[in-house]
Amino acid sequence: MNTDRKTVHVTPAAGRVVPDPDYGDTLPASGRTVVRSPYWARRIQDNDVIVDAAQPADGAPVKTAKGAK
Repeated sequence: MNTDRKTVHVTPAAGRVVPDPDYGDTLPASGRTVVRSPYWARRIQDNDVIVDAAQPADGAPVKTAKGAK
C-alpha cells in the first residue's frame, strides 16, 4: 500500500495510451507510481487512468478488515 499522500499508483484504462510527462514516455500497462499533480488529477477525473485499488483517489489510507490479507 502506498502511504505517501503525494504519490499515487495509476494504470491506463482499457484501450488508453496515456503520456507520462515526467518520464517523457507513455504510462506502462502495469502502471506507475506518480507524483500527484493537476495533470494526473485530470487523467483520473477523465477516466484515462485507474487508481490502484489499494490506494483511493483521495489518498486516504485503506481500511481493511481485521485479519484480512
